[in-house]
Amino acid sequence: GSIALRNSTLCSRTAFIVPERRNVGMVFQDYALFPHLSVGENIAIGQKKGATTSVEAWLELVGLAGLEDRKTTEISGGQQQRVAIARALAAEPQVLLLDEPFSNIDESLKFAFRGELRDLLIKVGVTAIFVTHDTKDALAISDKIVVMKDGEIRQSGTPQAIYDRPEDTYVAGLLGPFNTVLSYYNCANIIRAEHIQIDPNGEHRGTVLRSMYQGGHYLVEVSTEQGIRLMRSDTHPAVQAEIKFTYAEHHVRTVTDR
Repeated sequence: GSIALRNSTLCSRTAFIVPERRNVGMVFQDYALFPHLSVGENIAIGQKKGATTSVEAWLELVGLAGLEDRKTTEISGGQQQRVAIARALAAEPQVLLLDEPFSNIDESLKFAFRGELRDLLIKVGVTAIFVTHDTKDALAISDKIVVMKDGEIRQSGTPQAIYDRPEDTYVAGLLGPFNTVLSYYNCANIIRAEHIQIDPNGEHRGTVLRSMYQGGHYLVEVSTEQGIRLMRSDTHPAVQAEIKFTYAEHHVRTVTDR
Protein backbone atom coordinates (compact mmCIF):
# COMPACT_ATOMS: atom_id res chain seq x y z
CA GLY A 1 0.00 0.00 0.00
CA SER A 2 0.94 3.63 0.30
CA ILE A 3 0.85 6.41 2.90
CA ALA A 4 -0.02 9.97 1.92
CA LEU A 5 -0.38 13.12 4.00
CA ARG A 6 -2.12 16.17 2.54
CA ASN A 7 -1.76 14.71 -0.97
CA SER A 8 2.00 14.15 -0.54
CA THR A 9 3.12 10.52 -0.76
CA LEU A 10 5.32 9.55 2.18
CA CYS A 11 5.77 5.89 1.38
CA SER A 12 4.81 3.67 -1.57
CA ARG A 13 6.35 1.16 -3.97
CA THR A 14 8.05 3.97 -5.84
CA ALA A 15 8.56 6.70 -3.20
CA PHE A 16 10.03 6.93 0.28
CA ILE A 17 10.39 10.05 2.41
CA VAL A 18 12.74 9.57 5.36
CA PRO A 19 10.91 9.77 8.72
CA GLU A 20 12.56 13.00 9.88
CA ARG A 21 11.18 14.82 6.81
CA ARG A 22 7.59 13.55 7.05
CA ASN A 23 6.42 16.15 9.59
CA VAL A 24 4.69 13.45 11.64
CA GLY A 25 4.82 13.48 15.45
CA MET A 26 5.01 10.27 17.47
CA VAL A 27 4.14 9.46 21.08
CA PHE A 28 5.38 6.00 22.03
CA GLN A 29 3.76 3.54 24.40
CA ASP A 30 6.78 3.68 26.74
CA TYR A 31 7.24 7.47 26.20
CA ALA A 32 10.89 7.06 24.94
CA LEU A 33 12.12 10.05 26.95
CA PHE A 34 15.84 10.76 27.33
CA PRO A 35 16.68 10.03 31.00
CA HIS A 36 19.90 12.07 30.97
CA LEU A 37 18.00 15.21 29.91
CA SER A 38 15.68 17.41 31.96
CA VAL A 39 11.97 17.81 31.26
CA GLY A 40 12.63 21.09 29.44
CA GLU A 41 15.51 19.65 27.43
CA ASN A 42 13.37 16.70 26.31
CA ILE A 43 10.79 19.11 24.93
CA ALA A 44 13.41 21.41 23.37
CA ILE A 45 15.00 18.53 21.47
CA GLY A 46 11.79 18.12 19.52
CA GLN A 47 11.52 21.75 18.48
CA LYS A 48 12.17 22.90 14.95
CA LYS A 49 14.57 25.70 14.21
CA GLY A 50 12.71 28.97 14.59
CA ALA A 51 9.89 27.38 16.60
CA THR A 52 7.07 29.80 17.39
CA THR A 53 6.18 28.32 20.79
CA SER A 54 8.67 28.28 23.67
CA VAL A 55 9.45 25.33 25.94
CA GLU A 56 7.90 27.26 28.83
CA ALA A 57 4.68 27.71 26.85
CA TRP A 58 4.47 23.96 26.12
CA LEU A 59 5.04 23.17 29.80
CA GLU A 60 2.23 25.54 30.73
CA LEU A 61 -0.03 24.00 28.09
CA VAL A 62 0.42 20.43 29.40
CA GLY A 63 0.26 21.41 33.07
CA LEU A 64 3.95 20.99 33.91
CA ALA A 65 4.97 24.61 34.53
CA GLY A 66 7.87 24.82 36.98
CA LEU A 67 9.18 21.31 36.27
CA GLU A 68 11.50 22.16 33.39
CA ASP A 69 14.66 21.41 35.39
CA ARG A 70 13.50 18.04 36.76
CA LYS A 71 14.92 14.80 35.38
CA THR A 72 12.31 12.65 33.68
CA THR A 73 13.13 9.89 36.19
CA GLU A 74 12.01 12.19 39.01
CA ILE A 75 8.44 12.70 37.79
CA SER A 76 5.38 10.44 37.75
CA GLY A 77 4.22 8.26 34.86
CA GLY A 78 1.38 10.67 34.07
CA GLN A 79 3.82 13.59 33.99
CA GLN A 80 6.21 11.64 31.76
CA GLN A 81 3.32 11.10 29.37
CA ARG A 82 2.69 14.84 29.26
CA VAL A 83 6.37 15.48 28.50
CA ALA A 84 6.24 12.98 25.62
CA ILE A 85 3.15 14.66 24.18
CA ALA A 86 4.64 18.15 24.56
CA ARG A 87 7.87 17.00 22.88
CA ALA A 88 5.94 15.59 19.93
CA LEU A 89 3.77 18.69 19.58
CA ALA A 90 6.81 21.00 19.88
CA ALA A 91 7.91 19.74 16.46
CA GLU A 92 4.69 21.31 15.07
CA PRO A 93 3.69 18.16 13.13
CA GLN A 94 0.89 17.98 10.60
CA VAL A 95 -0.38 14.81 12.25
CA LEU A 96 0.34 13.21 15.62
CA LEU A 97 0.46 9.41 16.09
CA LEU A 98 -0.14 8.04 19.59
CA ASP A 99 0.63 4.37 20.22
CA GLU A 100 -1.47 3.27 23.23
CA PRO A 101 -0.21 6.24 25.27
CA PHE A 102 -2.36 5.40 28.31
CA SER A 103 -1.21 1.79 28.72
CA ASN A 104 1.22 2.67 31.54
CA ILE A 105 -1.10 5.05 33.37
CA ASP A 106 -3.37 4.12 36.29
CA GLU A 107 -7.09 4.01 35.56
CA SER A 108 -7.72 6.92 37.93
CA LEU A 109 -5.35 9.12 35.90
CA LYS A 110 -6.73 7.91 32.59
CA PHE A 111 -10.19 9.28 33.33
CA ALA A 112 -8.97 12.86 33.72
CA PHE A 113 -6.23 12.67 31.09
CA ARG A 114 -8.57 11.53 28.32
CA GLY A 115 -10.44 14.81 28.50
CA GLU A 116 -7.26 16.85 28.93
CA LEU A 117 -5.64 15.26 25.88
CA ARG A 118 -8.69 15.88 23.71
CA ASP A 119 -8.86 19.53 24.84
CA LEU A 120 -5.13 19.95 24.17
CA LEU A 121 -5.32 18.54 20.64
CA ILE A 122 -8.28 20.77 19.82
CA LYS A 123 -6.48 23.81 21.23
CA VAL A 124 -3.29 23.10 19.28
CA GLY A 125 -5.29 22.22 16.18
CA VAL A 126 -3.43 19.09 15.15
CA THR A 127 -4.93 15.92 13.70
CA ALA A 128 -4.20 12.86 15.85
CA ILE A 129 -4.36 9.13 15.18
CA PHE A 130 -4.76 7.32 18.49
CA VAL A 131 -4.12 3.55 18.52
CA THR A 132 -5.70 1.71 21.46
CA HIS A 133 -7.17 -1.59 22.60
CA ASP A 134 -9.18 0.19 25.30
CA THR A 135 -12.63 0.99 23.92
CA LYS A 136 -13.17 3.55 26.71
CA ASP A 137 -10.28 5.58 25.29
CA ALA A 138 -11.69 5.38 21.78
CA LEU A 139 -15.23 6.37 22.79
CA ALA A 140 -14.08 9.25 25.02
CA ILE A 141 -11.49 10.88 22.76
CA SER A 142 -12.38 10.25 19.14
CA ASP A 143 -14.25 12.25 16.55
CA LYS A 144 -14.04 9.15 14.35
CA ILE A 145 -13.31 5.52 15.21
CA VAL A 146 -11.89 2.95 12.80
CA VAL A 147 -12.33 -0.64 14.04
CA MET A 148 -9.79 -3.08 12.60
CA LYS A 149 -9.39 -6.86 12.83
CA ASP A 150 -6.73 -8.96 11.11
CA GLY A 151 -5.64 -6.00 8.99
CA GLU A 152 -9.18 -5.34 7.75
CA ILE A 153 -11.31 -2.28 8.49
CA ARG A 154 -14.59 -3.64 9.87
CA GLN A 155 -16.33 -0.30 10.44
CA SER A 156 -15.62 3.42 10.73
CA GLY A 157 -17.75 6.29 11.98
CA THR A 158 -18.46 8.49 14.97
CA PRO A 159 -18.27 6.92 18.45
CA GLN A 160 -22.07 7.15 18.72
CA ALA A 161 -22.61 5.46 15.36
CA ILE A 162 -20.13 2.68 16.08
CA TYR A 163 -21.69 1.94 19.48
CA ASP A 164 -25.36 2.36 18.59
CA ARG A 165 -25.28 1.01 15.03
CA PRO A 166 -22.55 -1.67 14.74
CA GLU A 167 -22.41 -3.40 11.37
CA ASP A 168 -21.34 -6.83 12.61
CA THR A 169 -21.16 -8.87 15.80
CA TYR A 170 -17.40 -8.35 16.18
CA VAL A 171 -17.77 -4.56 16.34
CA ALA A 172 -20.79 -4.87 18.62
CA GLY A 173 -18.97 -7.12 21.09
CA LEU A 174 -15.83 -5.01 21.06
CA LEU A 175 -17.70 -2.02 22.48
CA GLY A 176 -19.88 -3.74 25.06
CA PRO A 177 -22.08 -6.72 25.92
CA PHE A 178 -25.05 -7.49 23.69
CA ASN A 179 -27.73 -10.13 23.17
CA THR A 180 -28.64 -12.00 20.02
CA VAL A 181 -32.41 -11.94 19.79
CA LEU A 182 -32.60 -13.78 16.48
CA SER A 183 -30.08 -15.21 13.99
CA TYR A 184 -30.93 -15.89 10.36
CA TYR A 185 -28.78 -16.59 7.31
CA ASN A 186 -25.63 -14.48 7.93
CA CYS A 187 -27.37 -11.80 10.00
CA ALA A 188 -28.41 -11.34 13.61
CA ASN A 189 -30.80 -9.10 15.49
CA ILE A 190 -29.04 -7.81 18.59
CA ILE A 191 -29.81 -5.58 21.56
CA ARG A 192 -27.45 -4.19 24.19
CA ALA A 193 -27.77 -5.10 27.85
CA GLU A 194 -28.63 -1.57 28.99
CA HIS A 195 -31.67 -1.44 26.69
CA ILE A 196 -33.41 -4.28 28.57
CA GLN A 197 -35.39 -3.40 31.69
CA ILE A 198 -36.32 -5.72 34.55
CA ASP A 199 -40.04 -4.98 34.87
CA PRO A 200 -42.58 -6.78 37.10
CA ASN A 201 -45.16 -6.09 34.38
CA GLY A 202 -42.88 -7.11 31.52
CA GLU A 203 -44.09 -9.49 28.81
CA HIS A 204 -40.98 -11.71 28.85
CA ARG A 205 -39.79 -14.10 31.56
CA GLY A 206 -36.41 -15.41 32.63
CA THR A 207 -34.41 -16.94 35.45
CA VAL A 208 -31.45 -15.13 36.99
CA LEU A 209 -28.30 -17.26 36.80
CA ARG A 210 -25.81 -14.76 38.24
CA SER A 211 -25.15 -11.05 38.54
CA MET A 212 -21.81 -9.28 38.27
CA TYR A 213 -21.16 -5.94 39.95
CA GLN A 214 -19.91 -3.35 37.46
CA GLY A 215 -19.60 -0.32 39.72
CA GLY A 216 -22.88 1.58 39.97
CA HIS A 217 -24.90 -1.23 38.36
CA TYR A 218 -25.04 -4.99 37.87
CA LEU A 219 -24.70 -7.00 34.68
CA VAL A 220 -27.26 -9.76 35.09
CA GLU A 221 -27.06 -13.09 33.27
CA VAL A 222 -30.41 -14.76 32.72
CA SER A 223 -31.87 -17.83 31.05
CA THR A 224 -34.79 -17.04 28.71
CA GLU A 225 -36.67 -18.43 25.75
CA GLN A 226 -36.11 -15.26 23.71
CA GLY A 227 -32.33 -15.58 23.47
CA ILE A 228 -31.81 -12.66 25.85
CA ARG A 229 -28.83 -13.49 28.05
CA LEU A 230 -27.53 -10.24 29.57
CA MET A 231 -29.29 -7.23 31.00
CA ARG A 232 -28.46 -4.32 33.24
CA SER A 233 -29.91 -3.72 36.69
CA ASP A 234 -29.36 -1.07 39.38
CA THR A 235 -30.10 -3.63 42.11
CA HIS A 236 -28.72 -7.11 42.82
CA PRO A 237 -31.36 -9.67 41.72
CA ALA A 238 -31.48 -12.92 43.65
CA VAL A 239 -29.88 -15.88 41.86
CA GLN A 240 -32.38 -18.44 40.53
CA ALA A 241 -35.18 -15.87 40.94
CA GLU A 242 -37.85 -15.67 38.28
CA ILE A 243 -38.05 -12.21 36.73
CA LYS A 244 -40.01 -10.38 34.07
CA PHE A 245 -38.42 -7.98 31.65
CA THR A 246 -39.19 -5.81 28.67
CA TYR A 247 -37.40 -4.04 25.83
CA ALA A 248 -38.35 -1.72 22.97
CA GLU A 249 -38.10 -3.03 19.41
CA HIS A 250 -36.45 0.21 18.23
CA HIS A 251 -33.37 -0.74 20.24
CA VAL A 252 -32.92 -3.98 18.26
CA ARG A 253 -30.25 -3.70 15.53
CA THR A 254 -29.67 -5.98 12.56
CA VAL A 255 -25.96 -6.77 12.03
CA THR A 256 -23.86 -9.15 9.98
CA ASP A 257 -23.23 -12.31 12.01
CA ARG A 258 -19.45 -12.68 11.65
